[in-house]
Formats: sequence, C-alpha cells, structure tokens
Amino acid sequence: MVRRSPEEWHGRALDGPGVYQLLEAKYPRYPLLRLFGDEAKPLPVWAELAPAEQWADVEAPLGQLDLSQPVPDVRTWRYWEPCDPRGEEEFKHHLDDWDRQLREIRAGRRAHLDTWNQLTYDLQAMTRDERGRVQLHCKLGTYFHSLSTSECLDPELLEAYAAWPDSTPDAVWARLERRAWLHERVPDPVADGRYRSTALGVSTLTIVRVRTRTFDGYKMFLSPRSVTVATQRRRYHVVPSGMFQPFIPSESGDLLRSQFSVSDTVMREFVEELYGVEELETGDGRVDPQAIYHRREARLLTDLLRAGDAALLYSGVAVNLLALRPEICTVLIIHDPGWYERECGELRICNEYLQQSQQAELLPDQRWVQLISLERDDLELDPKWREHLRARTVVAPGVAAIDLGLRVARSVLTAR
Repeated sequence: MVRRSPEEWHGRALDGPGVYQLLEAKYPRYPLLRLFGDEAKPLPVWAELAPAEQWADVEAPLGQLDLSQPVPDVRTWRYWEPCDPRGEEEFKHHLDDWDRQLREIRAGRRAHLDTWNQLTYDLQAMTRDERGRVQLHCKLGTYFHSLSTSECLDPELLEAYAAWPDSTPDAVWARLERRAWLHERVPDPVADGRYRSTALGVSTLTIVRVRTRTFDGYKMFLSPRSVTVATQRRRYHVVPSGMFQPFIPSESGDLLRSQFSVSDTVMREFVEELYGVEELETGDGRVDPQAIYHRREARLLTDLLRAGDAALLYSGVAVNLLALRPEICTVLIIHDPGWYERECGELRICNEYLQQSQQAELLPDQRWVQLISLERDDLELDPKWREHLRARTVVAPGVAAIDLGLRVARSVLTAR
C-alpha cells in the first residue's frame, strides 16, 4: 500500500473539480482566479487588481486599526473575541511545540525557533470606499490563534475532497464542521473577520533586471517553502512573503500603530528571506523596530527605491478561500542590473530546480531562490514554468501575487 503525505493528499484534492465547485457555490460574490487567464487552471483564491492610482502607495489598502480591546495574550487561548472552541486543543498543541523548541535551545540542541506565537494584524472587516477601492480594517490577533481558527479550514476542506473526490458540494458541506460553525455566525466570512483570528499576510513578487553575456531582461523570484513551516510545506511561494505583524510585541497603542506598515513588513521579510537572516538572530530588532533599516541589505534597497532604480508597488488584495484569510499583494521591481550583479553571491540561487528536484529531496532547513526568466517585451513566463505552476504547486497567496504583480509590472515597464 502506498502511503501519501498530507501534501500529496491535498494536491490530489486540488487536482479535481470538487473543491472549486464548493467554493464557487459558497462564495459566489468572489470569483475564483484563473492562473494566467487559463480557464483550465482555477485557483482557490479571489483576487482584485489595485487601481493604477494606488500602485505607488503600498499602504493604500490599510483602513483603521482597532486597538479598543485588550491586547491578546500569546500564551492564552481565550481572549475578548469568542472563537470556535474546537480550536483550543490545536492552540495548546502549538504552545507545547513552542515550549519544546525553547527547551531544546536551552539545552543547545537547536540554534533558533522554527515557530512561535506573536501578535498579528488581523482582518476586522473588508469594505470599499466611495470609489469602490478595497480597504482592510484591522484588529489584533495572534499567529497561533490564526492557525487554530482560520488556517484549520484549509485542511478540513481538502481532506474531505481527498477522501471523497467525486462528492457533491452539499455532501461535503455536512463534513465541514469548522467552516459551517463560522458561516452560522458570519454571513460573509470572506469580508468579515469576526469570531476568529484572521491574520493578514503580505506577499511580494520580486522582479529583477539581470544582464549577462547570455541574458538581458527580467527574472522573477520564487522559493519553495521550508518543511519547518506550519502550513503548505514545499509549495512554491513568492519571496519575500510573511505575516503582517508588529516586529515588537507591545501594549503601547502608539508603538503598535507605528508598526502597522506594509512597506516595513516587506523590507523586514526581504532581508530575512532573501539573505537568510533569521528573525531571532537580529537581536537589536526586538528592541528597535527600525533596526532592520540599519542593515546593509536594507540600506542598499532603500537607496535604489529613493533613486528610482527600484519600485515597490501595491498590486492588489487577495483572499485565500481555503483558509478565508486575506493577503496584501505587492510587487518589487529592481530595474538596476547592478543590484543582482553585486548581490547574487549573497543569495541562495538555483537555476535548475525543476531538474534537481527529480533527484534529491530538500533538507529540513534548505531553502533557495528560484530564478524564472521572463520574456523581455511582455514578461511572459517560460512555457515549462507556465505548465508547472498550478494550484497544487504554489500556495494560494503566491499565485495571486504572481498574477497581480505581473499585470502591474507589465504596465509600469511599458511606460518606462
């Protein structure tokens, strides 16, 4: 008997039509994204392109931050907002794992934490302004609460379809107890973040100019997720990407508001992920939220942005309909080929991952940046990558960031 990993089972569900039929039936106001406009490639995500007048303002989708309630305790399940009680056991499991890692660090058996709990900026409500533009109003939650009340909706749905791939939406719905509990309390859980922790994410498509003897054009970055992350291991994601959260947990409303920034989040994740800088190793960053800007890598990117040799743009908003969790999508375009020429030695680059992945497994902490060539004129992907990228190989926020980011980048580069 062949034993399949959870990722293989979930991939099997995403290859069939059932998941998409249920999502279309339950969320008719949020049409599924088709990757690269291909009707044969539906994705379990809704996405909306940002209007052109907002592209230059990456903070544009942020609405109000509600700090009227007590700051959540990262080690306590219950806080001011009632959640599905079935998430408590899972929350405690994550706490136990966190404590185990702390014991191993004290014993010298590991260098740093893989996962830990921290405050997050959560969706309170998604609304539209007088011009119809999306706004995300936020509250505070925690990462473990989000795993236990939002991310849990993803495997619940995929496991149902992996086991019964030909089931009708009505038949499967009866098995989705966690999702049904939420729907009973919230008429539109895509736009309403009540009764759970709905942690926002920020996903950035990075596109860089590369000029060598054999190539002169743009390449985009993807990275396979580590096997140490909590969800969707080994699927591709745009890089940098991460949770939208304060760098420094605090009871101070002023400090929490000052860290409520998409651009700061992108910069932090850019340095951590592209250069392999572990968050816990930037010790000064836990004291000063601006410490990341003192690093050489951040100063270099900041200088490029100020000089117009790079651009960080807001590309749109997406919602992963499997986990009912929103994502702010941005695109970073580095026009100066000198950046890649100088920095490529510092980055973990792999140009031949498609071939190498057939021969070797990723080690637990092995991650790299995959460069994907784009056509010079229209930023189209190489045909083999267009075929390879689909719902089972890329995380839902990642495909939205790719699709939206390429659309914005094409317009920006055409106008240069």
